[in-house]
Amino acid sequence: MMRKVVRDVIAAVHDAGGSNVRVSEGGRHTRIHFTAPDGKRTVVLLHRGSVVSRWFPTQVRSQIRRKLSK
Repeated sequence: MMRKVVRDVIAAVHDAGGSNVRVSEGGRHTRIHFTAPDGKRTVVLLHRGSVVSRWFPTQVRSQIRRKLSK
């Protein structure tokens, strides 16, 4: 499920005009670094655990939209 969420996040960033996407994985979190269309660099933190609900992808997409709209 996490790979699909990461692919969806990368697609959402590209669709919104973002660029320079980089994914880094740690023990408990996955970080997705990207550059917003206005040139601002930002990061999205995804929790990697078994407590991820079925609403998790929707929450992540909402977080991406908020970060890209700023």
